[in-house]
Amino acid sequence: MDPTITNLPELQGVEIKTPLDPDWESYSSTYNLRIPVIPKLVILPATAEQASQAVRWSVRRGLKVQARSGGHSYASHSNGGVDGSVVVDLRKLQDIELVQDGIVRVGGGVRLGNLASTILRDGRVLAHGTCPTVGIGGHFTHGGFGFTSRAWGLSMDQIVHLDVVTADGEVVRASESENKDLFVAMRGAADSFGIIVNFYLRTQEEPKAVTKWSVGAPEAMKNVESAVDTFAYIQDFANNAAIVDKNLGIVIFLGHDRFTVEGTYLGHAAEFHNRILLPFVEGLPAKEATWADCQLVKWSELLQEWAGDIKLGASLDYETHIIFFAKSTAVSHPGLSRDELKNYFTFLLTEGPVTPIDYFVGVQLYGGADSQITANTTPDSYGHRDAMWMFQHYGSIDEGDFPEEGIRFIASLNKALGPGHGASNNYADPSLERDEAQKLYYGKKLEGLVKLKEVLDPKDVFSHPQSIRKG
Repeated sequence: MDPTITNLPELQGVEIKTPLDPDWESYSSTYNLRIPVIPKLVILPATAEQASQAVRWSVRRGLKVQARSGGHSYASHSNGGVDGSVVVDLRKLQDIELVQDGIVRVGGGVRLGNLASTILRDGRVLAHGTCPTVGIGGHFTHGGFGFTSRAWGLSMDQIVHLDVVTADGEVVRASESENKDLFVAMRGAADSFGIIVNFYLRTQEEPKAVTKWSVGAPEAMKNVESAVDTFAYIQDFANNAAIVDKNLGIVIFLGHDRFTVEGTYLGHAAEFHNRILLPFVEGLPAKEATWADCQLVKWSELLQEWAGDIKLGASLDYETHIIFFAKSTAVSHPGLSRDELKNYFTFLLTEGPVTPIDYFVGVQLYGGADSQITANTTPDSYGHRDAMWMFQHYGSIDEGDFPEEGIRFIASLNKALGPGHGASNNYADPSLERDEAQKLYYGKKLEGLVKLKEVLDPKDVFSHPQSIRKG
C-alpha cells in the first residue's frame, strides 16, 4: 500500500481505511464469509462531494469501484467481488428527511430498520424487506420485495428521483424527466452505473389497519402428491380475482418437514378472516393438523415481528458475518406446472432430510390478482415484471468450510424447478458466470443495458464479476 495514499490532494478531508489501519478487518471483511474479498482500500465519504472525489481519484488510478450501502451482498459484490477494488462505503450518509408531499430523502448508507422507524414518526411507511440491517442501496436498486409490495410495488418502484455519482465523478439528478437513461439504469442495475448518495422515495400513509396472518399445513409434506396439490391450490387461489386483491401479501416457507404460509393484509382482521382466510383454509387439500392465525397489529409491531431478535436501529458499525450459499428462481406468470412441482417436491422430500446444512426455502408472491408489481409500467432495468413467484434457496452453516454437498443440494434444489426461469440479483449468485447471470437477472432488458453501459460508463469504472459490460 502506498504510504502517501491518505495525503493525496484528490482525497483531502475524506476518511480512508487501508490495510495499515488496526481496524482494517472490520471495514474490509465480507458479510458472507464463504466469499472473502479484500479491497485495495475503503473510502468513507461524508458528503456527495466526497463520494465524487472518491470516484475521480479511483478513475485516475485505473481502479474499479463499488459502493457499499449495508454490505449484505450475497456474492460480496459490495466489496468489489474480486480483490483489489475501491469500496466507497456510504455508512456516513445517514440523512432521513421528509421533504414534501410524502417524499422522503434518504442517504445512500441508511439501513432498512432505521429508515422504517424514522419515517413512522411522521406516520409514513414504505414497502421493503424484513431484515432491518440491510442497506437501502442494493435492496432498493435490485428490486426489493416486501410483504406489502403487491399493494405498493417493489422498493424500487417507490423511487421518485436519485442523486447519483456517475462514472466521471459528477453528481447528477436522475429521474423520469432528468437524465432518464441513467434513471432507468440505476433502477435495476445500479452497481454497474453509479453510486446513489440520496434516494427520494414516495412514502405511504401508515395503514389504519394491518393484519398479520399465518397458516401452517405440515401434513402437506407427508408425500409428493400432497405437496404438489397444496402448492398448486395456493397458486390458483392467488390468481383468483374474485377473492384476492393487491392488499394481500403472501410468502411461503418450505422445508422437507415444513409448509407454512405467512403474510399481511392491508385491512381489518375480521374482514380478512371472513373474506380470505376462511375460504383459503377450507379449500386446502391437506387439512389434517392445519393451523391458522390472524391478528390486527400496529405497523411498529409488524416491523419488529419481521425483524425477530434484531433491533430496528442498526449500528453504523454492524459487523454480523454468516457462512452461506443461496440461489434464486423467478417463475413467470401464471406459475409452475404440476410436472414442475412434482419434480421439485420429489427432490426436496428425498434430499432435504439428509443434507448436511441448515436451509430454508422462501417463496415470495410477486404476481397474482391485482399485483402492483406486475402492473408497474415505468421504464426500468428490472427483469422480472411478469414474475408470479420468486424462490430463494438458502443454505448456511455455523462455522468452518461450507461443504460441497451443501452447494450441490442448494444448486440441485434450484434446478429442480426446471429450465426457462430467471433469477434475482437481490440474491446475487456467485456460482454463475457473467453471461448466464446477466441473462437470468435482466432478461430482455439486458441488450439495452449493454448499450447504456457504453454511454454511461465506457471505462467500466463500476465493476464486479457479474456487472454489465459494454458491447
